[in-house]
Amino acid sequence: MVSAQYVIIGAGFAGAATAYHLTRRGVRDIVILEQEGMAGIHSSGRNASMVRQVVPEPAIMQLAKEGAEFLRNVPPDWPVAVSFERNGSLLLGSGEGWEKLCRDAEMGREGGIEAEVWSPAKARERVSILKNATFDGAIWCPTDGVVDVHALLSGYLRMAGSLGAQVHYGSLVRGFEVKGNRIAGVVTEKGFLEAGTVINAAGPWGRAIGALAGAVDVPLRPCRRHLFFTAPLPWVDRKWPFVWHTSHDMYFRPEAGGLLLCPCDQDEMPPGIPPTDVAVLELLADKIRHFFPEFGDVAIKSSLAGLRTLVPDGRFVIGWDPNVKGFFWVAGLGGHGVTTSSPVGALAASLILGERSGAGEFSPARFVV
Repeated sequence: MVSAQYVIIGAGFAGAATAYHLTRRGVRDIVILEQEGMAGIHSSGRNASMVRQVVPEPAIMQLAKEGAEFLRNVPPDWPVAVSFERNGSLLLGSGEGWEKLCRDAEMGREGGIEAEVWSPAKARERVSILKNATFDGAIWCPTDGVVDVHALLSGYLRMAGSLGAQVHYGSLVRGFEVKGNRIAGVVTEKGFLEAGTVINAAGPWGRAIGALAGAVDVPLRPCRRHLFFTAPLPWVDRKWPFVWHTSHDMYFRPEAGGLLLCPCDQDEMPPGIPPTDVAVLELLADKIRHFFPEFGDVAIKSSLAGLRTLVPDGRFVIGWDPNVKGFFWVAGLGGHGVTTSSPVGALAASLILGERSGAGEFSPARFVV
């Protein structure tokens, strides 16, 4: 193929969900360019798989609610079985952080999210290991949970593929052809691809891809986050919810008979698979010692690190570029990509096809100097 009406850069959740929703609306001429030999190598496959709806940003919270509903009830024609362990979430808070978390939960309830305020005693009844944990209260969200991210991503791509979209793996983007301030094509390692519209869903590479096209400079920051895994632990209940101490930035959840733990580290890194850093394990140990002393000295069996692509104002970047016609952004999902993937793809598709006139607070035009 030497041309496509729509070229999507990146086969992660942003690109795959956008392709899925475009094909659902009747679009068939789509090519997804993925630089790796398979999808899910980077951020979309290197995360904690958690579906969380009560988040600080109101616009993202609404997308999280819609996304969680989609994940709990995937369409009947979905080609891959997607497990969703609806064990809920416990969001802990202390001091001013607890007050903010209560306000977020109230906002969530107003938007239709199930979110209950629990006392520390009630939270400890639900998760016994919190016996000596330090927090002022908890928000219980029973419709949160853990999803199979690989099956979900595969489902988006297979559904889009069954409706005409093509994925070109091993296709690294080298540049663009722009004519009269309008995108005309994409230059890859494999050759030139004429394009009517280019959709930048390149995750950590999003800023670099935008620069190649002459688009607005969106301040995307790829930041590393570690996940640590223990061996099986006899006291872990696999039905526990995931527990996130929002005031002290640490979360954990059951995983393979043990625990997955994260100290919520956030160091800016270049795009790619980030190296792990033993110093972050020390950060985790310090947080456990101060805030979750019942854990004791849990032995870490393995670890991995992935990137979350953040934007300074905490909002997504979805919409038409103000500088280059035909260039569209779906970027900066900042760790919410799993939960919000379907509504993000639906929003992008509706904007691309002119069903909506503007992306509002997600618009990349907010970065015009």
